[in-house]
Amino acid sequence: MSRNIRVLITGINGFVGSKIAEKLVHLKNYRVSGLVRTTSDLTFLKPFIKNIKLFHGNIDNKGSLLNAFRNQDIVIHIAGFASDWGKYQVFYDANVKGVKNVAELCLQNKVKHLIHFSSISIYGFKKKINAGENTKVSRNRYNYCKTKLLGEKTIEHFMDVFNLPATIIQPGLIYGPNDHTMSYKMINAINTYQFGMCDNGRHLFSSLYIDNLIQAILLIMTKPKKSLKKKYIITDDIKVTWREFTRHLCDILEKPMPWINMPCIFGRVGAVVSESIYWLLRIKKPPLMTNYRISLASRDFHFSTKRIMKELGYKPDRDIKKNLKITIDHYNEWANQID
Repeated sequence: MSRNIRVLITGINGFVGSKIAEKLVHLKNYRVSGLVRTTSDLTFLKPFIKNIKLFHGNIDNKGSLLNAFRNQDIVIHIAGFASDWGKYQVFYDANVKGVKNVAELCLQNKVKHLIHFSSISIYGFKKKINAGENTKVSRNRYNYCKTKLLGEKTIEHFMDVFNLPATIIQPGLIYGPNDHTMSYKMINAINTYQFGMCDNGRHLFSSLYIDNLIQAILLIMTKPKKSLKKKYIITDDIKVTWREFTRHLCDILEKPMPWINMPCIFGRVGAVVSESIYWLLRIKKPPLMTNYRISLASRDFHFSTKRIMKELGYKPDRDIKKNLKITIDHYNEWANQID
């Protein structure tokens, strides 16, 4: 089968982008290209880098993107600034200005389908159980959440006013092999007896295994008549608490459950103090304890995938123990290589 569908993935070098690219390359009928910075780490792309084409550019610099967007059928926009720490302008340039550049270039180049990565965090961290795409957005004070919301509204504006052929996805907390943002940090903290929980880990959250996300992306790509101009929440479609998730990790790692536990009110105080010190000292990396992390762990934050299951036939793999075992096995391989 010829590679006749041209797909551009922004942020292709990251955990999520590289996994989607790898899947598309193996499906044979996709001609995959990716947008990276000149300084990007290409480690995750090495196993299949000969099968993709890379363009260099920054999403907040429209002029640097022109070549990448020419002659593309589908654009999967993942690139952005994701952190619980940093200056607002940095978030804005990537998550709002960058999104506007992507939308404009998709229109100018007559891209058939833009798949835009938003986040469930845009809804704010008030208590949510089985929340859906029509959930009211709560007031949100975090730069990441505020700018991701603005980015999503930018795409909606382009869909409504300029008829941009796009789909917005709102993933849960993504984990899996090569995830250095959440999975590997949790595994390392448990291995070194430094992991702790708030409120005994009793609150729900919305996990998303990387293979489930890829399944959803493929459904959106291959069913454009149903998915265009739509917004989809994507999770594992299970109810799991932080404590249950941590217990699964501990069982597989053969480690005891963490003994560190604090009421969330104490966590908030600690986060305020930590953030204040870091801001005062102008330390760029985030402190171990931030208000964002405490907010995420201190309330039920659970979302429903009913829409994508009904409209596109999404069937997530709900075997969280198996998926965590795969993740830990990959973590061990990675850890052995860097020792």
